[in-house]
Amino acid sequence: MTDSVLLRVCATYCHPEADEGAYDGLKRLARRPDDAEMAQFKAELRRALAAPAEAPPLYRAVRYGDGDVESFLRRLWRDLYPDEPVPSRSGR
Repeated sequence: MTDSVLLRVCATYCHPEADEGAYDGLKRLARRPDDAEMAQFKAELRRALAAPAEAPPLYRAVRYGDGDVESFLRRLWRDLYPDEPVPSRSGR
């Protein structure tokens, strides 16, 4: 994921120095049904949840108190797509 939409979106909306309300803005964007960028973001988030070790280096773009990247990604999914089950790791 060299040109990762997941990384770019997280750096914009989940960075600790992002504008107040940025995360709420991301929640609104995630609900747009025909947004190509957000569809790509969701697909990359799904892949990252299935294989967290292969996720882009989010620790450089965001700070999270979740303990690890997988926990952050799971919380992000639950916040953005509360009506959908969280994708699980491959083979689980």
